[in-house]
Order: sequence, then C-alpha cells, then structure tokens
Amino acid sequence: MEKFDLLEKMEMYQLDLLIYIINAGGSATKKELLAHLKIGDYILTKVTESLITYANDSSNGFTLEVTKHSIRFQTKPDYSIHTLFNKLIVHAPKYRILEELQLCGTIDPIRLCEKIGISHSTYFRKINELNYLLKEFDLSIQNGYLLGSELQIRFFYVSLHLITDSKEPLKLPNIDPRIYDSVNEIQAILGSPLSFLSRRKLIIYLSLLKRRNAQKNISDYSDQAPFFNNKTGITNQKKFIRSLKTTTLFKKINKVLTSFLVYYSFKMLPNETTLLLLFLLGEEIIPIHSYFLKELDSIEKSSNLFVLTLNEEFIVFMKQIYPHAQLSKRHLTMLNYYLNSIAYRYLIFKGNVNYYWEPYPIDHQENNRFNIIIAFIDHLKGKYPTLFEDSKYTHLLIKKYAYILDFYEECIKAKVTVGIFIEDSSLFKKQATKWWIKHAELTSFAQAEPLVISHPYDLVISNVDCSYLRKQGKHFFFITNYNEKMDTIDLDNLLHKIYSSRY
Repeated sequence: MEKFDLLEKMEMYQLDLLIYIINAGGSATKKELLAHLKIGDYILTKVTESLITYANDSSNGFTLEVTKHSIRFQTKPDYSIHTLFNKLIVHAPKYRILEELQLCGTIDPIRLCEKIGISHSTYFRKINELNYLLKEFDLSIQNGYLLGSELQIRFFYVSLHLITDSKEPLKLPNIDPRIYDSVNEIQAILGSPLSFLSRRKLIIYLSLLKRRNAQKNISDYSDQAPFFNNKTGITNQKKFIRSLKTTTLFKKINKVLTSFLVYYSFKMLPNETTLLLLFLLGEEIIPIHSYFLKELDSIEKSSNLFVLTLNEEFIVFMKQIYPHAQLSKRHLTMLNYYLNSIAYRYLIFKGNVNYYWEPYPIDHQENNRFNIIIAFIDHLKGKYPTLFEDSKYTHLLIKKYAYILDFYEECIKAKVTVGIFIEDSSLFKKQATKWWIKHAELTSFAQAEPLVISHPYDLVISNVDCSYLRKQGKHFFFITNYNEKMDTIDLDNLLHKIYSSRY
C-alpha cells in the first residue's frame, strides 16, 4: 500500500504537483505540470488555490508563487512536504474510517458520516476502497469490524501510525507513563539501547494492546499457531514456537507483559507473549548487540527454521557472484542480522506500507544490483514455490535484498591503499604527510601511510611529479599546492572513483 492510497484524488494532485516541482529544482511551467498530472487548466487552478490556502495556514512554512506560465515552490528549512502530506492524510475519509476502527473497535456508519462530513454512499464506497487496500494485509472491514489475525491487525496499525507525523501518530491520546515504563523494561531485558524507531514501534504496539483489551475486541488467536503468515516450513515453525516459549527471553518478556496487563486489570490471553516476540523479530526491534540473539540463534538451528535456509541461500548465491570474496567475522555477524530481519519480516507479516514517493530509490530495471537480486528471487521461486504463493510481495523482497547486496559489496571491498610522499623541509614534510593521511582516511574506505618504496599502492599522493613515484601506484595524484581546497575536492572524487570501480 502506498501512502498516496489514503488520499482523495484532489490531494493526490496537490502532492504530485509539489513533488514534481521539487524534482525540477523548485519551479516548473504550467505546461509541464498539466502534462505530468494529465489534467486541464481548471483542475490545475483548483489544485493551486488549495495549496495557496495550505501555505497561508502553514505559518509561512512554505510558499507557492503562481505566475501566468509557471509555479514556484519554496519551504523553510524546518518545514517538510511530509508535514503537509500528513496533514492531508489525517483528514482523508479513508484514514478517518481506519482511525475510528482503531479508537472505537467498531463503526457506527450514521455517527461517523456526520462526524467526518460524508454521505452514506461515499462511506460505503470508501469501505470498498479500503478493503481493496487491506487485502494486501489479509484484513477486511465487515459489518463495522476489522477482521483478520490479531498479529496482522497490530502490525497494520503500527505501520499506519508510522506514516504520520511522530508528534501525532494516529491521534493517540496522551500515552500514560506505564507504557513508557514497560518499553524501558523491555529495553533493559534486551541489554542494548533501542533505536528511536524501535521505541516508537513498541510504544504504539503496547498502546494498541491496551486499547484492544479495553474494547474487548481481541479475537481468540490460540488456534493461530504457528503464527507465521507464510507457511513455508510450517512444521519447523511450530518447533520454533515451542522452543521460543522455553527461552529466558520469553520468560522475561512474559513477566513484563503480564505486569503491564494486570496493571489495567486485563486478562492475559494465551500466546500474548508469543505475539509480542514475533513482533519484535519481524520489526527488527531486538538490537544487533543484544545477548539474546545467541539464544534465538540456537533455537533457530535446533528447529531448522526456514529463516536460516533463506540466509544460507543468499550467502551461497553471493559466493557464486563473488567467488573470491571474504567477510570479516564482524561483517558476517552484521550480514546475518540483516538477513534474519528480512526473512522474519517476510515470513511473519503480510503487506507493507510504503512511506515514500516511489517504490524504489532508483530505476532497478537499469541497475545491475537489482538484476542480481531478481536472479536470486527467481532461484528461490524455482526451489521453494510455496514461499511465493502471493507474487505481489516479491517487490518488497527485491528492494530489501538489494540493500543487503549494497552492504555485502561494501564489506568485501578492500580498502584503497594510499601512499603519501611529500618533499620539503623535515618539519613541513612531517606535518603535511600527517595532514594528507588524515584527510584520505576521512573517507573510511582509504588506508593511508607515508610512502614505502617497496609497497605497491592503489594511489600515490605527492607534491613531486616523477616517474618512479608514479610506478608505485595504480593511480597518481599530484598536489598542485596552488589551491588546497580544489586539491582536496579532486582527491576525494578520485578516491571515490577508485573505490567504486572495485566491483
């Protein structure tokens, strides 16, 4: 589901227009915008008039200047187009319906239509539009209720909260201190600081848990084991869940969760802790330095969880692409952590909310990395057909594995070796050599030292231009000493060029 999907047609035009202008450098002609939006002059006028109204209400956060032939868009440094995006979303009918379901547990169509100012026919049309979007998450709205597995409902609402401004996620009431205390307890159990995003996800999850218990709206999920959405390796999934319940992590989290629910006088339903742990795994909340990852790794192996199979398939595939590559122990640990996150996310949850303008940051059809990953996904499809019973989720895997490939390639690239030779007085030579070494190593992928004649280098930097120095390196950089700033810019460009050409 795209963030755009929650908007009405006019709001889509408004944001699409602004995004186009931003990509064009801040201004665009009306002719270009008419062609891009595929609309007429009348609609364009309505779109710009609405945007000017929003601009006036933004406390000068942004301005829209409309002339006879062009439109210019400017924002203040502390204002983002996402601010406007979120403002439009929280007033959109589809969003208001989802909000009502979350806040009340059910919908009274008559009351809601009056509340948000739409007709009954519009309401039912929006329900149909929402059900089309929710199908991706294996959810649906029927008779005023949101139906689906409990974990999918929570996952969807956490995802929905995250596409709005962090200051006002889905208009949650003031979050009581007990929720923050519970998040802090979970962080202490995991033994490593949680990221801001991970804390946000947990706060939203526990807020949802509290509200759904208060509404008595949680369906019986005791028969939903093994809880994984994807049924590849279902027997091993059941083994994993059984083993998970015996871990120290499970017992500690269970204690926190029980205390949390008892505080509100809620009954602890069966498998509630299992749901939270799967949420932690599927949403990449357990930090990479948590000592409980070893415990999880152990039960993954003992149950032969399919997560490990997916990880091994990727590593084997990479060895075929880069047969001579070697990863350090630290890089291998990080790679396995990222691969685990992808596999758990894909196997546990269904659906995805894309928060950004486009599904991919680059044109993957023309990018070699995406071609490699597409070949990898095709390999998995042939070997594990049940893994891809619903092909529309393939694009998410391609994007995530492409990021992993970027990381993998960065890990296997050797650092650019740099030799520095400065000819001058002893004092200046020592200081200048030290300065250039420090500057070269600012890139984090260069390793520099005073030039040693017996050592070959990827790059030699010197203020002396002679043949024997040039032979010491594959590349040579001559310090002009005319404009130091230009020298450093040129050197940085050369270092990046050398590093980028490794693979």
